[in-house]
Amino acid sequence: MWIRPAVLGAQPSGRGGCASATVGDMCLFIGGTDRSPRAFDEVWILKMAPESTDGVSSSDWRWIRKSTTVRGGGTLPARTGATATAVGRKVYVFGGQEPSRGTCFNDVVVLDCDSWEWSRLEISGPSPPPRNSHVACVVNGGRLLVVYGGSSPEVGPMSDVYLLDLEEGAERWIRPKVTGQAPEPREMHAACVLPNTPGDGDWNGDREIIVVGGRGGASMLSDAVVLDAQRLEWVRRGDVGAAVCAHTAVPWRLGRSGAALLFGGFGGAALRGNDTVTVDGTTLKTINKGVSSEDMAFAPEPRFAHSSCPVGEHVLPGGGMLVFAGVTPEADLSDVAVWVPDERAGVVPASDLD
Repeated sequence: MWIRPAVLGAQPSGRGGCASATVGDMCLFIGGTDRSPRAFDEVWILKMAPESTDGVSSSDWRWIRKSTTVRGGGTLPARTGATATAVGRKVYVFGGQEPSRGTCFNDVVVLDCDSWEWSRLEISGPSPPPRNSHVACVVNGGRLLVVYGGSSPEVGPMSDVYLLDLEEGAERWIRPKVTGQAPEPREMHAACVLPNTPGDGDWNGDREIIVVGGRGGASMLSDAVVLDAQRLEWVRRGDVGAAVCAHTAVPWRLGRSGAALLFGGFGGAALRGNDTVTVDGTTLKTINKGVSSEDMAFAPEPRFAHSSCPVGEHVLPGGGMLVFAGVTPEADLSDVAVWVPDERAGVVPASDLD
């Protein structure tokens, strides 16, 4: 079911392509662009309020436009199509594009969410080519950042895998050899770490990353592929039934199986609907859930190039997926909606509490 939390404060302007990450009870939204195209260098925080035991939010959620500084002074370029990945209280932003000039980046900038200071990460090793519309996931207890795919005006869609070793003071890029059947090069795909896929030996946490859809060199893609980040092997592939790009994925669970929860995107001829799609990480089969008539007033309208963040159970019992902003053919959006499992009996949508 969808809920619309009451959110206080001035909200961001409409945009697509902003990077997002969850840090504790905050969803961070970084950059993005409007259709002019004008890229943003802003950091917006959506401060989430935990629910009480009866399923009612204990206080209002709030938008905060966060002022930040840059270590050593100066400014950071505005960008869209970057990735933001949280490791503890730090958010690692990689790549992106300045859309008015088409310039892509391959730098890594880090936002400390305690001091709210940006710093450029000094990294050894062979850097990935500049890119945007890629994916990045952190594994091995925050030690490795895995980057896959993306595109640039010079190269087009890519299918490379890079690892960023985040050992403090010894950060380095690694271009690994990945076995298995490599997926087709792509951009505007979605990915997340699969829960319940523990690694072996001294590996810390889950090991598998699922990648869904995207746009290839000549066509839209409908595949789902799984990368074992510990073994560095493409281990499973399937099909989600409909091509999609510019959608989002957050980690989910189906019983004991890890899964990806998808929303939105563009199907090549039209926007995807506002249903949710859950992809089982083991079988790669999908479960499509439409919007009920009772839920229609709270469901977000179809969109692409939006942002999604996982919402932890410390905020919403059972967890959820927060959807922010995005683009339609007519408008740049800036609304917020949260999807939560239907089995949360008794939970009242916040919009009903006015």
